[in-house]
Parts: sequence; structure tokens; C-alpha cells
Amino acid sequence: MLFRLITAVCLLASMSFVSQLAHAQKVANYDLTDAKPLERLRPPVPTSPSPRPATRGRLHPPPPPTPEESDEGVCGGILASPLLEVSILSLDRDSYAFGDEFTFVLRLKAIYPTRVPVRASMAEIEPSDPNVGYEWRSMWLSLELQSSTHRTVGVGMRLLQLYGSKDTPGSEIDLKAGEWIELRGKARMKWANSPHGTLPASKEKYVLRLPLKSAKEFDARAFAMRGEGYRYDAASRKETRVCHPAEHSSGVDPVHITITPSPNS
Repeated sequence: MLFRLITAVCLLASMSFVSQLAHAQKVANYDLTDAKPLERLRPPVPTSPSPRPATRGRLHPPPPPTPEESDEGVCGGILASPLLEVSILSLDRDSYAFGDEFTFVLRLKAIYPTRVPVRASMAEIEPSDPNVGYEWRSMWLSLELQSSTHRTVGVGMRLLQLYGSKDTPGSEIDLKAGEWIELRGKARMKWANSPHGTLPASKEKYVLRLPLKSAKEFDARAFAMRGEGYRYDAASRKETRVCHPAEHSSGVDPVHITITPSPNS
């Protein structure tokens, strides 16, 4: 009896392992190198008490969530275990002048089952029918540079902002644990420092001043951030926040690069 029980447990463990291996695969490629964010077709109306001009393409901050949307206070919380692992698969060079355009390939791998947005602009997820409301959520993909030779405050630059809606087929992709997608895009190797005095004095002295005066060595890592979503009501053309725990996902292995001063500096 004991032998049969042990055999059954081993069989179940083996089946689970095989199932995980079956899910460990790339499921899609997205080439966004030529993607140009389009203006939002139907931007939400300004919210009171501080109305703003309804500028096309600009996302106005919606009002705080109502109690029924707050999901027991989860808004503003941080997810303890990231759902994704974000890695740099390749950069087109290992040395750049400050301000150079570069091409990157990222891998977004699910640690736990999750849904990932894959559209480059809000216009791509808006329903064609103006009378239909929808809910949406975005994700920022960024590059963090940390000096590998001396202590400096890390700098970051945004690579992509992706949008998705459960109400718009094809704007998101479901990933099982172990599955991943690859994203190709373009960005510029440049950043701006925070205004003087923003950081504590203990960190301010380690800020890498711009413009660069000499070549600097960096370890580059990719990371993703996403938080609350938004619900657009077609009848009122108003938008409210929908609470989700904030996620900060990053990769482990850095890519070593050199950045030289801009030829124009």
C-alpha cells in the first residue's frame, strides 16, 4: 500500500514537472520598432473641480477610486511577488554616444499566470463604437543604468509604454507560468537628472552630472512597472481609476555597455 502511495505521488510530481516544461516556451514576437503612438480618439472630459482643456491625445488624471472600486484598500499597495521577469535579450551595440538611437529586444517571462498588454497606443484599444465603454491598463518598460566602476545613483529611461484592454481582443496576451513573449523596439540612450535637491544629500553627491565629460561604463537592466487601471464610461465620457496592486518586475543578468559624451556637447 505504501509503495503504491509513493508511486502515485512520484507520478503526480512527474506530471506536474512535465506540464511546467511544456509551458516553458516563447509564445509570441512583437516588433514595435516602427510603432508610432496614435492620439486617443475619444479622450475623457476634464474632471472637476480643476477642469483642464480637453487636449486630444492627453490622458487626464481620473478622480480617486470610489469605495466599491477600492478592492479593500489594495490601491497603492505593492505586489510582493512579481508576476513577470523582464530581461534584455540584446542591444544592437555595446557602446553608444549619449543621445544615440538604439534597438533592443526584451523578454517578458511569466513567473505566475498573468495577462500582458501588447499595444503601443491608446487608439489601438479603443472600441470602434463610440457608445461602448471599456477598461484599460498600461505597462511601462524601462532601462536602468547602474555604474559598474564607481558608486553613482542609477539612471533610467523609458523604452515603451504598452496598453491593453480585456474588452478589446488582441490587445493583451495571456501567459502561463514559464511562457514568454519577445518585444523589439527603439529608444534613445539619453536621460535627464532630477532637479538639484530632489534627492537626499547622501545620494545627491553620487549623481552622475550631465553632460557627460568622459566615457562611462554601465550595467543595464530592463524592468517593467504597472499599477492601477482605468474605466472609461462612454455615456459620460468620464474615466475612473480601477485598483490593482502595483507591480515592479525586473531581470537578473545585466548587459554591460559604454556611453560616451555626445558629439554635440
